[in-house]
Amino acid sequence: QDFVLRHLPAPVAPRGVAIVERVREQRKLAMWAARLARYGGALGRSVPGMAAPRFALDAGRFAAPLALCARWASHESVNIQDVRKGMILLQQGQFWEVKDWQPAKQGRGAASYAVTYDELETGKEKSHKFSSSAKVTRVDPDKLECTVMYQSGSGKDDRVVVLADEDFNEVEIPIGRFHGMKPDALSEGTKVVMWKDGEAIVKLMVTR
Repeated sequence: QDFVLRHLPAPVAPRGVAIVERVREQRKLAMWAARLARYGGALGRSVPGMAAPRFALDAGRFAAPLALCARWASHESVNIQDVRKGMILLQQGQFWEVKDWQPAKQGRGAASYAVTYDELETGKEKSHKFSSSAKVTRVDPDKLECTVMYQSGSGKDDRVVVLADEDFNEVEIPIGRFHGMKPDALSEGTKVVMWKDGEAIVKLMVTR
């Protein structure tokens, strides 16, 4: 709404706000429709010979055209043996993107696994060794297409980049999260892909 009110002429701004609210309501309806569809399918499977309730079937048909509107980040506990390159892990309160994964064993000692990863908040490459029985949390984040609107603040610590997401909400990102990029490379209109886990920002990628 802030984005709409700031950038649309006053005579048409109320209509723009109404459109934004309508999109948000459609996203909420899609979420509940998908849940109803899952519930109905599970109920039909759990009772032999029983079809899924009609309301669940209707919900599934309603959810189909709106499926792209819904977003659900998910967490999954996985064995360290199942970790692979490209996975995003949530470890020690930080998001890690796996770059390499190698089993290691010295002599008669217990097997271990060495994981090389990018610490997504800082952009630093690090490594960590896990025991063969370790479990880690895999994250499947939401992906949003965003656009740079403007920058505010001065200095490295205070400057933020303001993005507009798919719902026209403004999101402030510290310039430091754009690793290795200068402010001039983040001009108005620059396209940015943002991955989120709930409200937490997992990863940013500039796509121009």
